[in-house]
Amino acid sequence: MAFIKTIRLGIKYLEIWPEHPILGAIFAEGRVRYMLKLGNYLIPPFIFFILVWNFIQGGGLKGVDFLYTQKINWPLSVVCILFLLALPLQGYYWAGKRAQTKLNPKQRLFYAELCEKLEKSQSEDPTLYDLALRMKEGLEKLGPDFLNKL
Repeated sequence: MAFIKTIRLGIKYLEIWPEHPILGAIFAEGRVRYMLKLGNYLIPPFIFFILVWNFIQGGGLKGVDFLYTQKINWPLSVVCILFLLALPLQGYYWAGKRAQTKLNPKQRLFYAELCEKLEKSQSEDPTLYDLALRMKEGLEKLGPDFLNKL
C-alpha cells in the first residue's frame, strides 16, 4: 500500500513542479518529468512491435493461426511488456521518494524567505513537495526573479 501511495505522491509532485531553466540546472525533476512524458509517448509503439514480432516469429506469416503463435511465444512477450510498463512506475516512485525528502539548510532558508514574501505559513519540517508548491505559487505571483537566490 505504501508503494502505491508513493507513486501517487510522485505523480502529484511532478504535476506541480514548476518548469523554469534555473530549476532545471539545480534539480533533476524537470528532466525526469520530460523522460516520463517521452516514455509515455514511446512505450505503446514498442508494445505493439513486441506483439507483431511475436506473431511473426511464431510463424504468423506462413499461415499459422494467431492464437497458436501467441501460445508459443507468450512468456517472453509478457516479460518484455511488463518490463516496459514498469519503467514509468520507477520514475514516479523516484519522484514520490524525492517529494518526501527533507530540505537541506540552504533550501530551508530559501523556503522560509519565499514563505515570507508570499505571506504564507511555513511547515515545521518542510519537504521538497512543500518547496515545489511554494515555488509554483511564487512564479505565478512574484515572477522568476526570486529564483536567482536559489
